[in-house]
Amino acid sequence: MDIKRLLLALMLSFVFIVTWNVFFPPSQGVDINIDKPVEQTNNEIIPENKEVKKTSISIDQGLSDNPITISTPLIELDVINGATSIKNLKIIEHNTDNTYKHTGVWDVLDEVYDENKPVQLIRDGLCNPCLLIDNKPVNFIKHVIEKSNDYQTIVSSTEGAIEKKTIIENNSYTIRHIFKGLPEKNVVLIWDQGLLPSEKFINDDMTYFAVYAQNKESYEEEYISSIDGSENFIFDDNVGWAGLKSKYFIKAITNNHYNELKAQKVVFNAYRTNVIDGVGLVNSDMEYHYNYQDIKGGELEVSSYIGPIDMEHLDQEQNKHLVQLFGFGWFFIGYLGKAVMWLLTTLYSIIPNYGIVCILFAFIIRLFTGPLTKKSFLSNQKMQAIQPKLKKIQEKYKDNTGQLNKEIMLLYKKEGVNPLGGCLPILVQMPLLIALFQVFRKTIEFRGASFLPFWITDLSQPDVVLKFAFLKEIWGINYFFGHGIALLPIIMGVVMFLNMKMTATNNVNPSQASTMYIMNGFFILLFNTFPSGLNLYYTVYNILNFFQQRKLQKLNS
Repeated sequence: MDIKRLLLALMLSFVFIVTWNVFFPPSQGVDINIDKPVEQTNNEIIPENKEVKKTSISIDQGLSDNPITISTPLIELDVINGATSIKNLKIIEHNTDNTYKHTGVWDVLDEVYDENKPVQLIRDGLCNPCLLIDNKPVNFIKHVIEKSNDYQTIVSSTEGAIEKKTIIENNSYTIRHIFKGLPEKNVVLIWDQGLLPSEKFINDDMTYFAVYAQNKESYEEEYISSIDGSENFIFDDNVGWAGLKSKYFIKAITNNHYNELKAQKVVFNAYRTNVIDGVGLVNSDMEYHYNYQDIKGGELEVSSYIGPIDMEHLDQEQNKHLVQLFGFGWFFIGYLGKAVMWLLTTLYSIIPNYGIVCILFAFIIRLFTGPLTKKSFLSNQKMQAIQPKLKKIQEKYKDNTGQLNKEIMLLYKKEGVNPLGGCLPILVQMPLLIALFQVFRKTIEFRGASFLPFWITDLSQPDVVLKFAFLKEIWGINYFFGHGIALLPIIMGVVMFLNMKMTATNNVNPSQASTMYIMNGFFILLFNTFPSGLNLYYTVYNILNFFQQRKLQKLNS
């Protein structure tokens, strides 16, 4: 088997996997009841600089009273409606050097991005949550705030018997919402304003923006960036938790004892808002519908997690069901992905620079894959050595297929050659490489993490060195180069080209060689959109692979 054909097959396989993940992010494949897009009967044209709000239930603006500000080490909240509903929410978690851990916020109306302000996930919300009974919102008029060392409790009440207790923990993004004294009627909880975009390259958020809901031990999801106007997504099959997610942040609402208390249905009212940098923004409100028979003793308790997709916080006992929202992958790849994440954060605790950790990671992975690469190389060398004999047999028995196959197998046995020996070692490491790709491409650990202050200042973004405004205007090209031209993909492309030249055999036909070089160019295009942390890892990995191949060739000669 020609080594060039092997490399071509592997590269094609990898490109397929990567391209599929980029353009068709995996959904859980469960049937979802999706309503048709809502028609605008008045034919109103919505200006681009105005936010659109689509909710199926009208909420009284009188709920928006003077906000009360509450802060913890992780979040800053403005609450309204008797301190029961979140109006604004900022992430104010700090690093060890007392800087904000998560920064970057859009002024959507002015289309200005501030890289230094803390991330804000909710702005000018009215209902987070609002309690609806008989399709009317419940007004809370009195509240008392109690503080302790570990949490703050807000007790709010109405003119009647309904009471709400809000428990805000200091060391968690989870907030408990407990309603008591509910009548024997169906109730609805409204959560509006969805999630605000947080990324400078806003297409990152929109590509990953999805609604999701529990499905047994897992979840089902629907990516909504391609909706036209407004659209409703309804999940009505034993939903105990559901929410929204962008690339790095989630808004998750979970029923207490979620495997027992199920919502009758959860409705997402998705809608388009502004256009920034040519990217149409989407968002969604949520409605949780409950049957009164499921509300025991007039008490309903839910929790909200509005914060980062960060394993440090999601791995808390009350949030463990949300860990899977990271999207580590399915089956065995998922376990590998979690192992990769563990090793990544462990190395960072020793070497507090994720750029150096990415380089070190490449060396560690080469320790595992290097012997497999060597075995594959030696197997291919054996195949190359018997090529003259193989061609003679093919010529001799070209009219007798049965005898041809028999003679080829005898030749393999005589020469001690395994025709799959070059493929299997590479295929064995593919699950690990896919797990690495999944983690390095989406981990929030890289967000805002600097490698070198004069070059790579954010490992979650491409290492752009040249920007050309006109590239944003060219359809197709704008996807790959709309943000600029990155350096690491070019370096990696050059290394891959040198590797191809070095491993090329004399009998490679021109069409095969040209296909390889076109593939190399496509890699540069594709990786130009990837985070620099992922590209840094792959570049160093390919450099190490180049030197190993070079050493093996010298030894073989």
